[in-house]
Amino acid sequence: GQEVGGGAVVRNAVKPVREESSGGGEQGLDGDGKTPATPRMVPKCPARILIVEDHWANRKLIEAMLLQKGHILDCVENGKEAVTMTSAVEYDLVLMDCNMPIMDGWVATETIRQRRGLNVSVPIVAVTANAMKGDRDKCIQAGMDDYISKPVDRKTLYEIIDKWTMVPAGGESPQPSSPTR
Repeated sequence: GQEVGGGAVVRNAVKPVREESSGGGEQGLDGDGKTPATPRMVPKCPARILIVEDHWANRKLIEAMLLQKGHILDCVENGKEAVTMTSAVEYDLVLMDCNMPIMDGWVATETIRQRRGLNVSVPIVAVTANAMKGDRDKCIQAGMDDYISKPVDRKTLYEIIDKWTMVPAGGESPQPSSPTR
């Protein structure tokens, strides 16, 4: 791994992505042949995702599921490290555990949302064992965009990733842009 500011040690994991045929031609025009069509939206893959999880087994499980889909991952163990990473690296999505030592996911999310600059509007999805209605409200109040409960279900995780990483078909490069500094 590499050391980032604040002593956060990050392990980058990348798995190659297989090219898949989109099948069928894209027309790009509405029926009258003059008006551009609304772009078809597709999930970004690979997406650059930050996993914030203090428990190694949960972190490894989520990491394995996302590597199978070919995503580019960074993993950290607490909210303070997440704040440091999101100030240095542009992400398409953050998966944020809520109950962690040093800085919990709620405070980390509020900190990311309140500062100016990189990742201020990145989708942040709470990943928590607390599946009660009040907990969902607390996540949304902290500035999180969505919620997934533990134990993490593969299908649900993939649906959440797809939902929050939509881009116009053929309209974006497959790699996230690097910060200009």
